[in-house]
Amino acid sequence: MKAMVLERFREPLVQQTLPEPDIDAQEVLVRVRANGVCATDLKMVDGLVPAVRLPHVLGHEVAGEVVEVGQDVEGLRPGDHVTVYPTHGCGFCDVCRTGYENLCEGAPRTGFEVYGGFAEYMRTRGRNAVKIDDAVPFDEAAILPDAVAAPYHGVVRRGKVRVGETVVVIGVGGLGIHAVQIARIMGARVIAADVVSEKLRAAEEFGAEVVAADEEKGLAARVKELTNGLGADVVVECVSGDIVLDVLQQSAACLRIGGRLVVLGYAYGQPLSLDSADLIYGQWSILASRASTLQDVVDVARLVERGMLKPAVSERFPLEQANEALTCLRESSPLGRIVLTS
Repeated sequence: MKAMVLERFREPLVQQTLPEPDIDAQEVLVRVRANGVCATDLKMVDGLVPAVRLPHVLGHEVAGEVVEVGQDVEGLRPGDHVTVYPTHGCGFCDVCRTGYENLCEGAPRTGFEVYGGFAEYMRTRGRNAVKIDDAVPFDEAAILPDAVAAPYHGVVRRGKVRVGETVVVIGVGGLGIHAVQIARIMGARVIAADVVSEKLRAAEEFGAEVVAADEEKGLAARVKELTNGLGADVVVECVSGDIVLDVLQQSAACLRIGGRLVVLGYAYGQPLSLDSADLIYGQWSILASRASTLQDVVDVARLVERGMLKPAVSERFPLEQANEALTCLRESSPLGRIVLTS
């Protein structure tokens, strides 16, 4: 099978022909039709993710068609369309038993510890293959486990957004555009902040009020102005990279007393610094949100099938142009996800 392989860190992927994967009784073989390209993939290419061992096949946002089913797998058959939940939780530890397999220590993950979807075929456990209606395009289905389910986990599970609350989403990129939609589905008033006018227009189309994050008045001042001086109940931070520390400080400044800061964007080696007095007197909750659970993926799949949630795909590249897709992502944060197709 054709695959794009990371042979050396900080160098382009190399197209190779690899053996088609064999599956065991509890696995399925998926013909990969689409794979989202995530900023975490850039971190892997740069050698920043300790779990990655070379050579490696990236790709943790996968959708495709089931071509072979292990004898112990129920509910799936060849021809089914699936999106793939990446974390292979053990199923026995405390966090797995409570439905938080995203926190399972040592659990291998598709595209991290095990080969991912930058290839024509991929194996995965049957329980990780979430069936989705054939009417959902593969490119949209591919980004559900991360770009869509991760902000769902942040907004719904961690942030516990309620009807009537004010939610500020900072960074309307691959995660943020979906956080806007999910907060709206939960019945919140949404204010979206970004420095790119195109992204703000997209957020506005999904029902958000918008704020240009580079206004002279300052983001926190604009949020307070829009909330009668109170600030936001919840701020969802969706920005990563070198600017993440400044963005996190701006995010905290937007909170009202008793507010919740949900952190999705991150960078390695970037410690967060906040005034401890502001933290205590504001009685803020700072909530890190790590990826998603299998149930989160099922939930967003059903929302998409019902037309309530729209996965945002910005550009499409054939698998052979994976390096071009990664370069495009590195040069600018797109609205929605870049997707590889095959």
